[in-house]
Amino acid sequence: MRPTTRNLLTQEVTAWHQQGLIDRPLLDTLLPRYETHGRFLAVLLKWLGLFAIFQLGLAVLAFIAMASESALVAAVLLATVGVGLWYFGVRMATDPRRRHPFTGAVLVTASLAAAFGVFMLLQIALLGGDDAGRNAPLILLLTGVLAALTAYCYHLRWPLLLGLLLFFHGLGAWHAYGGHGTYFADIQDPKLMAVIALATMALGVWHERRLETGPLRRCLGFGGLYLIFGLLYLNLSLWFLTLPRGLLGWVLAFTAAGVGQIVAGARLRDARLTGFGIVFLAIDLYTRFFEHFWDRLSAGTFFLLGGALAMILGYAFERQGHARSPERLP
Repeated sequence: MRPTTRNLLTQEVTAWHQQGLIDRPLLDTLLPRYETHGRFLAVLLKWLGLFAIFQLGLAVLAFIAMASESALVAAVLLATVGVGLWYFGVRMATDPRRRHPFTGAVLVTASLAAAFGVFMLLQIALLGGDDAGRNAPLILLLTGVLAALTAYCYHLRWPLLLGLLLFFHGLGAWHAYGGHGTYFADIQDPKLMAVIALATMALGVWHERRLETGPLRRCLGFGGLYLIFGLLYLNLSLWFLTLPRGLLGWVLAFTAAGVGQIVAGARLRDARLTGFGIVFLAIDLYTRFFEHFWDRLSAGTFFLLGGALAMILGYAFERQGHARSPERLP
């Protein structure tokens, strides 16, 4: 097989995986058949070169901004770079021949990050450095709107995913590094976030069943992103409401939500609902186990009992699933 044909087939297989058309096992099966020797090193060198050029460009812009001592000049320079990254990223991501879909997605992401930086620099230039972080949630929402507009205008899923992440962070979800390998996550108002997450789930179901089969056929998969983010932040909000040692009503609501998602996923044959339900029900059970027994048992006994209970429940569920499988029915 000619090297050019091998390269074309390798690019096509990789693009199919990035677009969600094939899963990882099938990619691992197809890729070795067409991938040429040394391709990994060539791709690595290519990305290192692009990263070096990008960093050098940013260094030059930072030097100019520092020399001018003006946040407004820095904002104009960064905006120019961001527009260029967005233009070339969109062109690559929407290329009919799908030659550089991953590169296009990376450039679009970098352009949206540049947009966030431009908003921050404009705020510093207009309001001063003391109030730089006060409007950060609003800037996150504005950047999320730009990401969503890019996604819907050019039918790209990755900018929508980034936009939803910025949207929920702007509404009060945040995380931070606490030092010594410790991270903190919190939601400013879990009750409000739970309502917003439910609305996002409803939007996702409507988008998936109505819009994607009608006027937004080219936006396939967008509804699934709304549903997944809604499920994630709904369960996180309910979980945070039970910490530390929350009210019994919130504990029951969190448990009922997990069970309800498992039942709904089984009836609708939707692995997304089932997966989130199982994961967060397990988190709920472990949290309750930790609250009631961590201070009463030694660490060894605590983890031994937790592992034994997990194995027993897993065996029971697996046995129940095999008993109800179609292969075993007469």
